Amino acid sequence: MHKLVVVDGHSIVRSGIRLLLKDYYGTIQIDEAQNGGVAFRKIMDTDYDLVIMELNLPNTDTFSFLENLRKMVPELPILLFTTVTKYAFLKRYLQMGVKGYLSKEAGDPEILTAVRSILAGRKYMDSSLLDQTQEDRHQADELDPFQLLSNREFEIAQHLFKGTSVSTIADYLNIHTSTVGTHKARIYDKLRVDNVIMLKDLAELYRLI
Repeated sequence: MHKLVVVDGHSIVRSGIRLLLKDYYGTIQIDEAQNGGVAFRKIMDTDYDLVIMELNLPNTDTFSFLENLRKMVPELPILLFTTVTKYAFLKRYLQMGVKGYLSKEAGDPEILTAVRSILAGRKYMDSSLLDQTQEDRHQADELDPFQLLSNREFEIAQHLFKGTSVSTIADYLNIHTSTVGTHKARIYDKLRVDNVIMLKDLAELYRLI
């Protein structure tokens, strides 16, 4: 019997996926978690075959959560389920070992296809990203400056080019504002930008927004 955990901040999303998979597989264990902390505890207690998780979870540092999972259960497959549609943004997560990406706009047949593929040991990429992955391969020789950033710096950078304030970022990631300020300075230095406007322009150039 397959064992899966669905991690999403919205109960209706978790319930919808659980009902879909229960209807298709019949005998299957589907657990739910509303954030990374709850999910991590469940994963440490249960030998799951797949984690289906939203990228932007409440009260969760996504990069740290994924890094911890990779350390503790490196073979556990993870399927990202999110509204983000930029491959340049998502490829960092895929490089961390995530097995697939599925748009939240996907219909039931595609959700089932993604789950079946990963449970069978294959990777899955949402159809909306296939053209972007080809374009990314053609541009492989062109250095993406955002690849110079650490995972924490990249996470803070994405908040910055969305216009989020330093204090709000600190609250969201549960770190000091001075720590965010230090990371911000390093981001600007590595990317050779002087302000948020330049950062946003660079992010648009590399298809992050």
